[in-house]
Amino acid sequence: MARRERNIYKRKDGRFEARYVKGRDIHGRAIYGAVYARSYAAVKEKLEFAKESMKSELPPGAKQTVVEVLTCHLEGMRAQIKRSTFDSYRRYLENHISPYFKDIRCGKLNVDITQGFVNKLIENGLSAATVQSVFSFLRKGLDGVSPSNVFDVKLPKRTGHEAEVLSLGEQRRLEAVAKTSDDIDRIGIILCLYTGIRIGELCGLMWSDLDFDRSQLYIQRTIQRVKSISDESKTQIVFLAPKTTSSKRCIPLPSFLLTLLKEHHSLSKGKYIISREGSAIEPRNLQYRFKRLLDTANLRPVNFHVTRHTFATRALENGFDVKTLSEILGHSSPTITLKKYAHTLDEHKRKSMESLSSLYK
Repeated sequence: MARRERNIYKRKDGRFEARYVKGRDIHGRAIYGAVYARSYAAVKEKLEFAKESMKSELPPGAKQTVVEVLTCHLEGMRAQIKRSTFDSYRRYLENHISPYFKDIRCGKLNVDITQGFVNKLIENGLSAATVQSVFSFLRKGLDGVSPSNVFDVKLPKRTGHEAEVLSLGEQRRLEAVAKTSDDIDRIGIILCLYTGIRIGELCGLMWSDLDFDRSQLYIQRTIQRVKSISDESKTQIVFLAPKTTSSKRCIPLPSFLLTLLKEHHSLSKGKYIISREGSAIEPRNLQYRFKRLLDTANLRPVNFHVTRHTFATRALENGFDVKTLSEILGHSSPTITLKKYAHTLDEHKRKSMESLSSLYK
């Protein structure tokens, strides 16, 4: 006996009913359609016809170009995402998607075109993480207006790499130069080396974020330069919420750092911990000053973010548990911390195991 399809069954009224997925709602849930007939063979024929008819129908928006649909999609997201995220998506659209897809209509897309796009991004030297982000924006924006199989492409895999870290000797040299610098903002380098805060978070710090009585620092905002809403040819400095929900955090301060901050407070002007004539300093300017300090200390050129990686490495070397470190860094989970600093943990395990040597006689 021939095996019958699971989505065809006989009703109580004697007719056969066949159900099929004819679409998805805005939440991705299946929308079902049904056909009916007096016999199994007839309803199966109707089912096959319904499925074939769906293949020939173009989804809404399929006649629009890829760029038109994504532009509309991005504008619709504007009020729902952070300004920095909106700017990133806009760069994806302007710099990568628009030049490649040009006037291609959504209904004409196929997997060869989208795979070619991914290959082009890789050829242009984009990292695997960036390629994945650009493709994710493309796929979400075209969801429901192009055949789903056009996104069955092979994406590059992210390769783990060790975070760049200052050695203990390099850190000591940098600290020595910072301490003797005439720049009143030198405290920022020390603060980042011993708290791991990001450069944007440092620039956004206000004295009101520091609780001297409880020895605690509250990270509540970050500073970033983004495109101006009124004039896209210009940029502007904006204050944003921290990178993620977990990035809004409280960091206990060691006593020596609290003492340095109190000294700095007596010399500071304005409401920002790191400031110039009372105004906040943007991250780009602080990065320039950081490079000058590196030159003075005769250290290799590195990005300011090395202070964050250096803090995390020193913390693990000094016995911090991963959960505590994860919360101080503002990671969404200890798993992220484990992946990012696995090399440091391996070294810590090696030293811990070597300590057992003293027990053997």
